[in-house]
Amino acid sequence: MLNIFRRAIRTGVVTTGYPDTPEPAPPAYRGQVHLHLAACTGDAACARVCPSAAISVEHSPVGGWTWTLDDRRCVFCGLCSEACPTGALSLSNEYELAARKPEDLLTRVTFRAGGTAR
Repeated sequence: MLNIFRRAIRTGVVTTGYPDTPEPAPPAYRGQVHLHLAACTGDAACARVCPSAAISVEHSPVGGWTWTLDDRRCVFCGLCSEACPTGALSLSNEYELAARKPEDLLTRVTFRAGGTAR
């Protein structure tokens, strides 16, 4: 028992200052999905490959589409970013995804017929 205390005293503090000083994510970390608005064409390749159905693309009869990401369902596999032909999706290194309300974990973007986001 005394050896344990000696070792602890020699080691010193090993905890980090989180959350005051956030730790960076590891280099290969797959975090929250980000949509690059200017590159999205609404072809729904991302929605077709998503294993958890976290992404949906709904086309409007008058033109345009709505892209939706539900972070509650996302498993951060990266298949959506690999499938996107225009590179409109990427995985960030964001790991603090807690929210007070479930709807805060939804990302919904509506595009007009010309491809501009509103």
